[in-house]
Amino acid sequence: MKEGYDLIQRPIKSVSIDQIEKQHFKKRMTVWERIRVLSDKDPNVLYQNWGKNLDGASLVTAILNIGGRDVAVYGHDFTVRAGSIDATNGNKLARLFYMAGEKGIPLIGMNDSAGAFVPAGVGGLDGYAEAFTALRRISGVVPPSCACSASTPVGAVTSPARGASSFRPNDTFFGLTGPGSSSRFW
Repeated sequence: MKEGYDLIQRPIKSVSIDQIEKQHFKKRMTVWERIRVLSDKDPNVLYQNWGKNLDGASLVTAILNIGGRDVAVYGHDFTVRAGSIDATNGNKLARLFYMAGEKGIPLIGMNDSAGAFVPAGVGGLDGYAEAFTALRRISGVVPPSCACSASTPVGAVTSPARGASSFRPNDTFFGLTGPGSSSRFW
């Protein structure tokens, strides 16, 4: 039982205090703090798969009960590999999108990602392709809402850009290139 409990707690407890303090210094919450703001009930965390190199650990997927209704939620964990996407994360995200579509439940995304996990090579791009295909397939079936929690570049901006509604504080940006570029979305 203890090993099972430890496995469930791993994504929350595995991050060093230094990484959490860096988020707080930037006046940003961790993904776990954001989830707690959405609901006072514990999330049903889905697809807890981590490889030896923390594959999949930088994205949290869960079902939350918000106001008596189930909601599919995903959030990038910037404290782990800058919230970057690899093939494992892309698969987790796609499975969450498909499940939301099948169950007819709303989808909330909390974007705080540096983009693709570069050391994963094509795996990061493959992860995005799988997730974006799933998001396109549920388009019009469930309403996806996305919030930008920090600067969100390149591939990480595609989900919020395709959402039914997107929220972005003034001190953040969604963009295909850097914040000073003319090819920004907003």
